[in-house]
Amino acid sequence: MKISRSILDYRKHNNLSQEQLANKIGVTRQAISKWEQEKGAPDIENLILLSDEMNISLDNLIKGDINIKKQIVNNEKSVKFHFLVILFLVAIVIYIAYFALVHEIFMIGFLLATLLMLGIELYNYTKNFRIKK
Repeated sequence: MKISRSILDYRKHNNLSQEQLANKIGVTRQAISKWEQEKGAPDIENLILLSDEMNISLDNLIKGDINIKKQIVNNEKSVKFHFLVILFLVAIVIYIAYFALVHEIFMIGFLLATLLMLGIELYNYTKNFRIKK
């Protein structure tokens, strides 16, 4: 069974509105609506919350939905990609520092651009680890 159908069936069986279910797991009503209409899919964190709320195993919740499986794999690849980009940007900062110290060539524009990108990548990387309340 698709996760969209599981959410809808659970909600109707328990006489919950989209708003009530959303409040129980800490998302918006629009998120529940998108999930039920297959216009979006919950991330792994919300899948766990739904699993707990619906009192079914995570395995049973996602097993029949190939789109969710693909999303989880893609999220893993995304985390690895961001980590590699962060390592690359740190190497560039070290390279800039080397040139500043050894050759007395300070590339302020290059450093600022690299630090900006590093900040963006750190944000993208860490947002995968933030826990919703």
